[in-house]
Amino acid sequence: MFNLQEDRQVGTHAEGNMLPVINMTFLLLLFFLVVGTFSESFNQNISPPLSLSETLTEAGMVELELTREGVLLWQGDKTSVPEWADGFRADGLAIPSKVRLRADGGTPALYFIPILEDFKFLQVSRVALITLNNDNVL
Repeated sequence: MFNLQEDRQVGTHAEGNMLPVINMTFLLLLFFLVVGTFSESFNQNISPPLSLSETLTEAGMVELELTREGVLLWQGDKTSVPEWADGFRADGLAIPSKVRLRADGGTPALYFIPILEDFKFLQVSRVALITLNNDNVL
């Protein structure tokens, strides 16, 4: 037998349920708004707090200064770490095991590396690095 009537199929929606897509869109929008807000606050200049620690008050520590240009100073005179160590040896003193290195906050790290390697070679066990971030440039 032939069916001469039109086939009437119930129409289905091809797009499906749009509610999860809308929810995900708003969640992503909210996520990017929050992340954008945090990233702006991290771009501000942050200066470390000034602090005093026990290492700064130890009597046995020797203090050297490093200028922004990479000049090492010992008691106001220009020197290098080997010359500084030779001065201690010439006076019959042992090389201190603890050294304080005061440096300007704008001093490039390129100047620190050779000085720290020289201290390591001399078996200085502790180097306290103090950086000054105020307007008093060394």
